[in-house]
Amino acid sequence: MQGFTVAVTADRRRDEQAVLLERLGAEVLMFPLLRTEPEDMSSLRARTEELVKEPPDYLLANTGYGMRTWLTAAADWGLQDDLVAALGSRTVIAARGAKALGELRKVGLDAWYKAPGETLEEVVARLMEEDLAGTSVVVQLHGEPPGPTLTGLGRAGAIVSYLPVYRMGGGGTEAAGALVEALVEGTADTVTFTAAPQVQALAGAARERGALGAVLDGFNRGGVVAVCIGPVCATGARLEGISTPLVPEHSRLGSLATAVGQELSGRQVVCAGQSGPVAVSGRLVETSEGQRWVTGREQRGLRALCVHPGGWVDLARTGLTGGGGLTGGDVVATISSLAGVLDGAIEVAGTSARLVTK
Repeated sequence: MQGFTVAVTADRRRDEQAVLLERLGAEVLMFPLLRTEPEDMSSLRARTEELVKEPPDYLLANTGYGMRTWLTAAADWGLQDDLVAALGSRTVIAARGAKALGELRKVGLDAWYKAPGETLEEVVARLMEEDLAGTSVVVQLHGEPPGPTLTGLGRAGAIVSYLPVYRMGGGGTEAAGALVEALVEGTADTVTFTAAPQVQALAGAARERGALGAVLDGFNRGGVVAVCIGPVCATGARLEGISTPLVPEHSRLGSLATAVGQELSGRQVVCAGQSGPVAVSGRLVETSEGQRWVTGREQRGLRALCVHPGGWVDLARTGLTGGGGLTGGDVVATISSLAGVLDGAIEVAGTSARLVTK
């Protein structure tokens, strides 16, 4: 993946994600849009002591990080054994995904149900197949206030309470603004998201700067890949206007890196230059005369063309005119300037262009 640039929006485990991507040859840029912050630990301890004394009928284990943080804190307080015993004695546990289930199993607990698609909606729907009238349901929150999905439990007669373990704090406007600029200027080929609030933070920053249209055009028409670690994150991306986010087979960082590598390797194109083959890999162009690196503005156009190698692409519809002050004429001039870099391996007709692959 040499020549490609991946923007990482996560804060937690961002270094691990960067190592996986760099091993594939990508350049990694860090834009931590949200930071995971602990909730009030004194309140969490008091709530844990209550659950030891009176375990709920149902526990919804929402996230692996949340369950791990809670169970580790319980161990630090000397309460983990009692908590596990209490939950194991009478609580029916439903896990949203494999990560939460894995944390439960580490301490000897198990789940009665795990959502096949790892969505909260599936868990709630399954719980509502039970007679919930008068039952107590504790929901481990995922860093945000309870959403409308959970209201159905109360309507079904359950007594619902929440277990906030951590919250999503802002990563600052500087990182969000820098990512918006990178997308508008064409620097980033891929953006990885590990939580829906990261997508929301990016969209909010772009909206404030009047660049939301340009950012969404980059994703939807310009070939920038939005990679979401799981279906919940992908749903959040679609709600913000990203039409086809890429979702890896498994909600794991390793699977995410593999999906990025497979997607970008498909963007590596060999063109037919006037003096021989021209290899294009992201910003890196290799001709018979050596290697060249195209600029961010030129890369915006080249990226869109590499999504459809050999096919004609109307560059005016790829997001190129949506940011950076470019006009339609600027677009054509930018792509025409690539003809020299690519040894004539681009044809231009009006606002349309194609890579010459044969």
